[in-house]
Amino acid sequence: MKRSLFLFILCFLVFSSLCLYAQEYDNQALRYLKSGLLNLMNGNYKKAIEECNKVIRIDPDSAVTYVLRARAYFELGDIDRAIADSTQAIKRDKENIGAYLIRGNAYGKKGDLERAIADWNAILKINPDFDDAKLNIEKAGLQRGF
Repeated sequence: MKRSLFLFILCFLVFSSLCLYAQEYDNQALRYLKSGLLNLMNGNYKKAIEECNKVIRIDPDSAVTYVLRARAYFELGDIDRAIADSTQAIKRDKENIGAYLIRGNAYGKKGDLERAIADWNAILKINPDFDDAKLNIEKAGLQRGF
């Protein structure tokens, strides 16, 4: 259930970004990005990564694309690449909640709770009502014995 909710939230954030930035995107890049999102939603993570790679070749500054690819890497268990792509997204868009969420979850999966909590706190600075970040911080605090 939590995984489905997380994926839904991520897809919503990405789709919202797509709507906002559609005019700025090259038409081909937009088609690849849409395909990447659909593949991600359908669990075709390797294909999603392939589509994201195509977008990055056209538009290397697309934070949304790095977020999508980070999520696909996360789902495949490639945590280090998920962190790297999330970091690239954050460099391009300092308020990208999806990037902080994926990176925080990836750090959490690696057991690096300090960095995970820092990312989840970054989300709360952007959106103080983001319940997933609050819940993740609470769980991490329990794991740390707080």
